[in-house]
Formats: sequence, structure tokens, C-alpha cells
Amino acid sequence: AHAPEALYHKENPLKPTQENLLAGKSLYQTDAHPTACKICHGVFGNGLGMMAVGQNPAPRNFLCSKTMKDIPDGQMFWIIKKGSPGTKMPAYKNLSDRQVWQIVLYLRQLAHEAEVRRNR
Repeated sequence: AHAPEALYHKENPLKPTQENLLAGKSLYQTDAHPTACKICHGVFGNGLGMMAVGQNPAPRNFLCSKTMKDIPDGQMFWIIKKGSPGTKMPAYKNLSDRQVWQIVLYLRQLAHEAEVRRNR
């Protein structure tokens, strides 16, 4: 599902402070409901969570910088908030906008760290 145009190109309004990144990590790893993101996307964000087996399409691999660079922040926000029809990605309507943006920051950090490791 494509985010509305005004949101699609919106940049994350939050800065990648330690507080925001830790909050995003906490939501991703344990605190988000209906389920922690890691259950499908994996502890490391590689799309290999314990519930990923047999999913078609497979959960997104956030460590793939080629894929991640083509997804604007606003689109990531929209998918987290609204879910993704045709996939197992649920809507996280109960999360505040701030919490969703914190998750987006954390996902960007995962992608960046993976890119740095690849280029060593």
C-alpha cells in the first residue's frame, strides 16, 4: 500500500538521538503491540524472525541497504501504522506517531550499521 503523497515523502521529524534510538529499539524488540517487530523481522532486522518461516511474501530484510534506500521514511511510517495488505504485516494503530517515527529511526540505524559492516 502506498502512503498518501503528502506523507510518502515526509522525512522523519525526530532526530536520531540516543533516547529516540533506544525507544525505537525497545519497541522493535519487545514493546510494540500487537506483536514485537522482531517476531517476524528478526532480532537483527534480517527478516528471519521465528514467525517468518513460510510467510509469502517474506518479512522485509531491513539490512538490505539497496531496498531500504528506496523506501522513504513516510512510506515506512505508513506501513507500520496501517499494515501491509497481502502480507502478514499488521497495523500498529495503537502506537503514537512519535513511537512509529522512533521505530523508523531504529530501522535506519540497523540498515546503516549493516552497510558499515559490509564495507569494512
